[in-house]
Amino acid sequence: MAPSDGLTEERVREIVRDEVIDTGRSLVATALWTGLSVVALLVGLQLFQLALYALSPLAIAGYVLGGALVTGSSLYLLYVLYRT
Repeated sequence: MAPSDGLTEERVREIVRDEVIDTGRSLVATALWTGLSVVALLVGLQLFQLALYALSPLAIAGYVLGGALVTGSSLYLLYVLYRT
């Protein structure tokens, strides 16, 4: 039975090799961005903790707003990475 699209074995191997490389890059990039997002999440939570020890109301507001921004951004990055 003859193949209908005329692909040779060499062409199939080339396509598979390219897809495996692209998949590997995608997995590495996802792992790195996930790590960065987790670190950012911890930094955001640390800012909330610093707000508990701040002396002035302006500093408290700044730490809380900064913590909310960083925490929200890292959670959004995780959402974008893992939504399907």
